[in-house]
Amino acid sequence: MDIDLERAKRALIHFGSAMEEAQRIVRPGGQSGTVRFHTEDRVMELPLTWAAVGLAAFAIASVLTSLPARREREREEEPLGIG
Repeated sequence: MDIDLERAKRALIHFGSAMEEAQRIVRPGGQSGTVRFHTEDRVMELPLTWAAVGLAAFAIASVLTSLPARREREREEEPLGIG
């Protein structure tokens, strides 16, 4: 087994930076049971269940779009019986 310690060290540094950024983005507060989304021009509040359903739908859509497209079987043309 080969382990590249330099790459592992860089990955841990990036992970630590990402966790710090996530802590700055997500913070507790507001009403219990609601999630507040801040965009550039407005603030939206959703019940926690709606936010969880939206997150699940987003995750499912991401997985489905990454799957290869299913091809339909080529159908053989049926003779018309004229002849």
